[in-house]
Amino acid sequence: MNRNYSPRREHNIAQMLNHLILCLLMMLLLYPLGLTMWGSLKGTLEFQNTQWYPTLPLWIENYKEAYRAIWRYLLNTIIVGAVGTAGLLLQASVAAFVFARMKFLGKEVLYTLVISLMMVPSILSLVPLYMIYKSLNLLNSYWALIVPMWTTGPIFGIFLLRVFFAAIPEEIFEAARIDGCGPAGLYARICVPLSLSILGALSVMSVIGAWNDLLWPVIAISDNKYMTISAGLVNRFVGSSAMGGSSTNYPILFSGYSLASLPLIILFLFTSRTYVQGLTSSAVKM
Repeated sequence: MNRNYSPRREHNIAQMLNHLILCLLMMLLLYPLGLTMWGSLKGTLEFQNTQWYPTLPLWIENYKEAYRAIWRYLLNTIIVGAVGTAGLLLQASVAAFVFARMKFLGKEVLYTLVISLMMVPSILSLVPLYMIYKSLNLLNSYWALIVPMWTTGPIFGIFLLRVFFAAIPEEIFEAARIDGCGPAGLYARICVPLSLSILGALSVMSVIGAWNDLLWPVIAISDNKYMTISAGLVNRFVGSSAMGGSSTNYPILFSGYSLASLPLIILFLFTSRTYVQGLTSSAVKM
């Protein structure tokens, strides 16, 4: 047996390697965020010369200029996210209640067809979707952004809520029926109050999806008045400058990125507990 061999020493070396790898991964994650933050506080010429590390003085005026440019995009995103999320939650919860607690011919087949839509890549429907919305004259409007949230967004919510509703004890529903509750009362007085945490988690996911969506708004919206924040940032600070032949103003662009991220950070700080509870409660039911 080798006297120099030490299991404890080998364990310490492996632990140090794990920590080193984690630190490198953390650097890869945080450095781009840091580059965005300190890049947003530089002047244009200063950014070109010192873009890889923070410097003084701080150009706070970049945020004022960026806010004046993107406030309309922020408002549009709030409108689309709020209306789209409300319709998504209503459709998902009603459909999940029907699939979980109602009995009708072909229920399982219909449910399987609905859930199978989760397996279809959304990129495959972009061209047909554009043709449909163009024929309905819905392009360049809020409806071009809201209706897709109502049609494709509820699928994952139906999957989560159906499992949760099906796991609620039947005795609760029987007691409610004895008290005179019909299907609408069972849905509104039992299923919805018990699933508030899951509905909260779906709301957060829906708002984040609307906030980060870039491809469909760029395709469906050409009017600057209706653009959401992701498409608006590209259109205002990248696309227009490229067509004009001038270089992109990266400090203002990074300031816009930072301002666009702030509402999501605040949302997650206030809803993180509800978000985790919603996902875990549904997972436990599964």
